Amino acid sequence: MDAADLDHRHRVYDGWIPPTVAELLYENGHHDVLRDAAANGDWFCARRLAEAASACGPEGQATGLALLEPFAATGWWPAVATVAGLFADWERDDEAIVLLRPLADTGHRYALRDLARVLARQGHLDQVVALLGPRAADLLLAEELVELAAGQGRDAEIAALLPDVRTGPADPFEPGNSDALDTVALHAKFLERQGRIDEAIRLLGSHVRVEGVVYAGHAHQLARLLARHGREAELRAFPAEDGEEFALTALVGMLERQDRIPDAVALLQRSAGTGNPHAAFGLAELLVRHGRHGEAVEVLRAVVETAGGDSDWVIHLLCRILVDAGRADDALVYVDDFFARHGGNRHEQALMRAQVMKLSGRVMDAEAELTEFTRSDEELLRSGTVHDVIALAERLVRRGEPEKAVAHLRDRLDGAKAL
Repeated sequence: MDAADLDHRHRVYDGWIPPTVAELLYENGHHDVLRDAAANGDWFCARRLAEAASACGPEGQATGLALLEPFAATGWWPAVATVAGLFADWERDDEAIVLLRPLADTGHRYALRDLARVLARQGHLDQVVALLGPRAADLLLAEELVELAAGQGRDAEIAALLPDVRTGPADPFEPGNSDALDTVALHAKFLERQGRIDEAIRLLGSHVRVEGVVYAGHAHQLARLLARHGREAELRAFPAEDGEEFALTALVGMLERQDRIPDAVALLQRSAGTGNPHAAFGLAELLVRHGRHGEAVEVLRAVVETAGGDSDWVIHLLCRILVDAGRADDALVYVDDFFARHGGNRHEQALMRAQVMKLSGRVMDAEAELTEFTRSDEELLRSGTVHDVIALAERLVRRGEPEKAVAHLRDRLDGAKAL
């Protein structure tokens, strides 16, 4: 077992049972199958058994570690991160440090980040700064440094380590683009942590629109910053062309936290009244959070008819609200009525009906609803895609044929036959 081989298998399932199948094997009590696979180096099976064992006190923790340590010993990051996370949960920080240190010493950015967090929990700020400071050109590590050093009296030192303020390309697919090219958000966060709120607001405000390009990330961060600090007037004055939708969301959240529910509802109603389906969606969720399910349903009924295009996302919320209100049958009637009036694919209608049934606890009815669209075992076999290979294995486990499921996976996914 070595890190390169583990990484390959993690990506293509060569020799391993996929995680969804491993979960079903566990849920259906086929623990012996999982144990055999784990003993033969199957990470997903070992991890699932370790998760269950670790919840059972000190003896279970020891069992879980015994399952995972051979993987972590290779230096393979998913295993190292999992075991280090368990050590942290169990307040065994020294062991987490010993595990993370070798990878961190190679410059692995996530190992550096996690090691810094453990050191910070132990109060070793000097070590945190020494670890992350020289690597602050990496925005991930610079953000971690700002977060961990906040309020520790080291602001001038940290400021000198951070990369200069710079706005990066707006197009994430532009050649050569990198998160490291845009450090505005980092500096704004640093200023806020120092309590320099006005400076953070000015910095973000001056970088929401740069050379005619609107930076949505900056607009979003500015709106949330204003809301956190109760800057209601500035949120209400947010320019429409510079991301008004972010300000609306932040302002509604602020009003709700202040228990000003009528104000929040009125604000969303005005926006929804202009034909904004996202505002209507937010209004419905707000109403539901405050027990006003009937009003939420009426809001969504109206927007479904006027939204145009793909309205599935609105219908799904409407049905969920009806189910939460104990009106699952009304949800089914609504779905059928909608498709009767608007037409549409019969399979899509069945999927919506099945989702309502599942939400209301009628799992068997949901499966029956989709029977006519369920592909046979032979069709899944003929397809040969990884998705369908796994789907058939899951079906076999549910039928109580775990050995057949494992044999099917081995035949279809292992070695040179992997797709």
